[in-house]
Amino acid sequence: MKPTALPSTSNAAPRALADRPEHLPSLDGLRGLAIVLVLLHNLDVLAPAADRPLAVALLKESLYVGWIGVQLFFVLSGYLITRGLLASRGQPGWMRDFLVKRGLRILPLYWIALLLLTVALPMLGVTLPHPSHFSTAWLWLHLSNWTTPFEPGGGPLPHVWSLSVEEQFYLLWPLLLWRMGLRDVWLLCLVLIAASPLARLLMLNLGLPQEAVYTFTISRIDALAAGAALAVWDAGRALHGATRWRSAHLLRLAIVLLLLTAAFSGGFRRLGDAAQIGGYTLLTLSCTAIIAWAVLVDHAHARGALQGGASRLLRGRVLASFGRYSYAIYLFHKPVHDLIGLPLLRQLTGSDSSADPAVALLYLLASGTLCWAIGWLSWRLIERPALALRRHWLSRPAPAPSTQAPAPAAPPLDHATSAVVRGRADAARRRGFRAPARPSWAILPRARPARSR
Repeated sequence: MKPTALPSTSNAAPRALADRPEHLPSLDGLRGLAIVLVLLHNLDVLAPAADRPLAVALLKESLYVGWIGVQLFFVLSGYLITRGLLASRGQPGWMRDFLVKRGLRILPLYWIALLLLTVALPMLGVTLPHPSHFSTAWLWLHLSNWTTPFEPGGGPLPHVWSLSVEEQFYLLWPLLLWRMGLRDVWLLCLVLIAASPLARLLMLNLGLPQEAVYTFTISRIDALAAGAALAVWDAGRALHGATRWRSAHLLRLAIVLLLLTAAFSGGFRRLGDAAQIGGYTLLTLSCTAIIAWAVLVDHAHARGALQGGASRLLRGRVLASFGRYSYAIYLFHKPVHDLIGLPLLRQLTGSDSSADPAVALLYLLASGTLCWAIGWLSWRLIERPALALRRHWLSRPAPAPSTQAPAPAAPPLDHATSAVVRGRADAARRRGFRAPARPSWAILPRARPARSR
């Protein structure tokens, strides 16, 4: 599949892309699912044992698999960032506006967290485990993903490597998309998706640590590029006026790809040659299919179509709240675990882990609730006020003056008459509909012409 070429100077393209729904609630649910998976992985205190019952062993494996939430985050970021860039590209100050939006979304809370965790707490005698052997400047410069693999224990904030990957993507990706059409962006995404596993293979053959292959930006670029390719596909659908696609097929495809990933990587292993070379890419394709399904679910919901149980769960309040507060939850969940959770667990059990599944689940529930509360406070006290500052700094292009006189208002219609008028108009459109001409390499499904009567 390839997208329709779009010159960067096209005026119709930004209008067509801007007409799409700005907010996709199902993606909030997917973001919430991703952070829940990360919490399951990083707040796991269940002690491993070879002779445990099968149910306990399955629980331990289920908690371990939560690391795939990070991959889901990357694909989501690639999709949402590229979707916004394609919709705003060509408008006055679009690059500046993008950087302002991303800066206000990421930097205030991140800087506050670094000041609290690396400056204020050490002055009070409270230090994070695994002090950094490098300068903390790498944390401030969003380059820690290049140093974390070489830090004992990953350093004081080992989890912020993923934020560094995303910040680097935010800075470089708009420069690449500046003068590229949809077809060029599509080809670039395919090249990056293909190059990333080759880069991981090369790094492993060169003897780099497996943790470096896990955190380096080039190792994760296929996930970001896959999300971007999905945004190009969605943009192509919007430009051709396509509104329908079978979302159920994408959900089935995602399930099949997840099963293939589990088989290829030995059960969703995070590290290892097979898991890191091909397993990451299979997982990326799985996440891409899930996000594509969620996007089409939101389009169908906007048309008033009935939704299944999975889509209703995804659009529910619980996952949506985790998605809304996911940034603060992600940023603070590891410090909460290290500075509050584990010391209390040591007092209760004398260890950093517990062989009792009930204790491990209770710890996960208590720690996750505390992280959610921190996210709730952060959203109201820091993140939302910071986002409100956008109205002072974003470009405000003046609307073009209209050269035509306003059309006279149509006379009011009663409910029955308006329904008849709409029905006749829809029937006329169906009779006269013809598929637009398009290149043979277009990714959009060909519209069916009306049958002659």
